[in-house]
Amino acid sequence: METIIQKALKRLLDEFGADYLCVTVMEDNGHYRANIETDHAAQLIGRNGKTLSALQVLLKNILWAQNDDKIFVTIDVDGYRKEQEDKVLSRVEKTIDLMKERNLSEMKLHPMSPYFRRVVHTWISATYPELTTESVGEGPSRAIKVLYR
Repeated sequence: METIIQKALKRLLDEFGADYLCVTVMEDNGHYRANIETDHAAQLIGRNGKTLSALQVLLKNILWAQNDDKIFVTIDVDGYRKEQEDKVLSRVEKTIDLMKERNLSEMKLHPMSPYFRRVVHTWISATYPELTTESVGEGPSRAIKVLYR
């Protein structure tokens, strides 16, 4: 599967005339992470990661059209996405610490994109078995509420 993802992503990058050095793909518990190394990261990331997100959606759609199984891939450019994930999870961890410190039964996190909400839901369920999460709100103000089970 790694080779299929790598070929599809390279073809997509070539079609768009993107300048890149290499593409690597690794699997982690059924989720794939593709990293693009480039000397022109800003072009592939775009403003606030919008180009990167669009590239990820396109790749997902290509892979889903070609395969019966739903393949989940996160695309990163020179570690940008990983750095963003780490920042979000660090803020979430501080919020959870504050929630516990103040003995609150629940706390709402700041609004975030669907991608980061999924990252946070997954991370909290794996890291804090005593907590659960739910998405609340609509559109760009959609956020996560953290509460005790």
